[in-house]
Amino acid sequence: MDKLLQNIAKYIPVSQPLENALVSSFQFTPIQQGTLLLREGQYNVSLFFIQSGIVRCFNRKEEKEITNDFFFENTFVTDFPALLNNTPASQNFEAIENTSIYTFSRDKLIRLTVQFPELRTWGGKMAELLFAQSIKKQSALKSDSPKERYLAILKEKPQIIQRIPLFLIASYLGITQVHLSRIRKDLKM
Repeated sequence: MDKLLQNIAKYIPVSQPLENALVSSFQFTPIQQGTLLLREGQYNVSLFFIQSGIVRCFNRKEEKEITNDFFFENTFVTDFPALLNNTPASQNFEAIENTSIYTFSRDKLIRLTVQFPELRTWGGKMAELLFAQSIKKQSALKSDSPKERYLAILKEKPQIIQRIPLFLIASYLGITQVHLSRIRKDLKM
């Protein structure tokens, strides 16, 4: 819980009453590898904070899973448009290793933002961060080669290479596992 509160405190001051409200609002849950935290089409989307483990965000298209992103320890994760607009989730979120999370329901979040308006500032900062990450990723997908995207992962998120199976990394990069193997082989030469 300390990491969760520290993460929020990076963006807004956390008073003792707010801290108490947050502590009582988040529910700790251990999640087994392979469990879906959130499914496409699901309503009542919650906000999750990853204490330990990895969560993969993906879509299913024509019997194929397309990995959109990976989320690691000390990160908030959800389908933000679905959470904000109370619409069905458009993505799946799966624990790809045993994961410990804190869950914050949408209803509790709304009630707390009324009681503690500073949470709206925190939410705005989170939205800005997500928007910037999304633009960066879209730009890389359109302008960088698969090799350049792989090198960027090595530099920016080395834990992906260390902790995630290659077939999921290939899906994230938008290439086949064979293509990824060639890139990795070329880089070792």
